[in-house]
Amino acid sequence: MSKIYLLKDQNDYVKQLTNDNIINIIGTKGSGKTTSSLKYIDDNNYIVINCDRLFELPSKEKEDKELDKIRKMLQQKYGKLNIYDDFTKCYIDIVEYILNKNKGGLIEGNVIQSVNPNNIKGTVIIKRTATYKSFKRAVKRDYQNEYFMNLEKKKHKYFYKLTRLYKIRKRRKSVFKQAKDIEKVIDILDNK
Repeated sequence: MSKIYLLKDQNDYVKQLTNDNIINIIGTKGSGKTTSSLKYIDDNNYIVINCDRLFELPSKEKEDKELDKIRKMLQQKYGKLNIYDDFTKCYIDIVEYILNKNKGGLIEGNVIQSVNPNNIKGTVIIKRTATYKSFKRAVKRDYQNEYFMNLEKKKHKYFYKLTRLYKIRKRRKSVFKQAKDIEKVIDILDNK
């Protein structure tokens, strides 16, 4: 089994599984998945699917114009979307949608690691950013979220910054478990 790296970045893990023009980017929160995918967002030859944006409220970041169409297609087919449901069925539909448009696709998100490796199309890229660095980035990014900061301010008038930081750090500790799970995915892909 691969070991996780707390303080040192490792080279991205790259494995081509099929000849389809699909790039799948997996990594912990804060590993740089979205930053990597933004290079393709203005390329008309690619449809970029950020799975966090597909299942959660949109952010201020730029989205692919096809994302909302895919979201609506999946909602019509499956009802209310939940990122924790079996993602394999959504993944297959997303890939079919992209391939039917005769374009390449970039799908990024941790949820891809739940897809059976036999169903993954194209190339898998696993971001192997140092786990502590990913944790720090995720905490910093979430801490600056105005919506949640205002909720804390209402609850804890004087200590809201501290309570916000405490909650985020507690929540983002999952990065360490994600890193272990991702290394297990690499082991599975190495044996494929």
